[in-house]
Amino acid sequence: MDRRTAISNLVSDRFKALLYSVAILLAVPQGVEAAILVESWKPIFQGIDYATGSSDASEPRLQKVNALRIDLFNPEIAFFSTPSNRDAELETFGQTTSDFLVSSGVQVAVNANFFAPCCAAAPEPKDLLGLAISKGEIVSPPDEIALPQNELAGSLLIGQDNRSQIVKTSVTDDFSNVFTAVSASPRLLLDGQITVDFNPIDAFAGLNPRTAVGLSQDEQYLILITIDGRQPGFSEGATLYETAEWLTRFGSFQGLNLDGGGSTTMVRQDEFGNPQLLNNPSGQERFNGNNFGVFAKSIPVGITPIPEPQPPLALFVASFLAYMVWQRRNK
Repeated sequence: MDRRTAISNLVSDRFKALLYSVAILLAVPQGVEAAILVESWKPIFQGIDYATGSSDASEPRLQKVNALRIDLFNPEIAFFSTPSNRDAELETFGQTTSDFLVSSGVQVAVNANFFAPCCAAAPEPKDLLGLAISKGEIVSPPDEIALPQNELAGSLLIGQDNRSQIVKTSVTDDFSNVFTAVSASPRLLLDGQITVDFNPIDAFAGLNPRTAVGLSQDEQYLILITIDGRQPGFSEGATLYETAEWLTRFGSFQGLNLDGGGSTTMVRQDEFGNPQLLNNPSGQERFNGNNFGVFAKSIPVGITPIPEPQPPLALFVASFLAYMVWQRRNK
């Protein structure tokens, strides 16, 4: 092998791809936003990171995305969902996601199962669609989810040790080891592959605000995302296929669509213990039948959270220029 070939082999395919990506970015005129933007993760609680994503009007349309990444290996992380309303009608009482965060004491929360009826003020009783388990108690059995693409319905199952999976459930399954569960439809990612059609087959699969949950391939991270919609000039919603793409961008290998539309809400606890909306719900917050939250410890005072490291752009630029010079000299 000659010297030129040996040096060339030192440059990995991945690194070359990154360098050429920088070249493309440099070629974009100033003031022109990249079509798809995914920000780096930033710690907001111990074991919980937050990131945002966006797309401009050209690819595919205006979208604002919020994402939470929960470290399932962190021993301080715990989960909670809307409990049973006991002897009252139906299964739960409706509650906004912000009110759920306050009443339960969780640090972050999103909406979860589809439900009916919709959407009077609290405390209207709600019937949940699909399996729901709160603190080991079955709140709603794994009945059929009466939605399009029901064959792809699924449940997020979380054990008390935080081991998690996204699977299809049935009335014959044993849930004795499940501590928390939420369900909806359809499953968007199955072993890294998108399961839904690119072209929406109906209004349900078309443009809507979205909430979804994913699991990383190593099952260390649970990813929660919201995509705002029905807000022209700000965020116009996503198809089911696009929601699956966003789950992938944030590191998901398995994925499940949750209730969306006016239900889509993501909230965190601020430094004073008050609820802070991370997304922009379409209209006012809805009284959802089921909400899903995460307990976590605050980041200690005096410790500055460090965002997930990313190679600086300047390094990529310098490396790219050096590589191009080397290529020209060794032609």
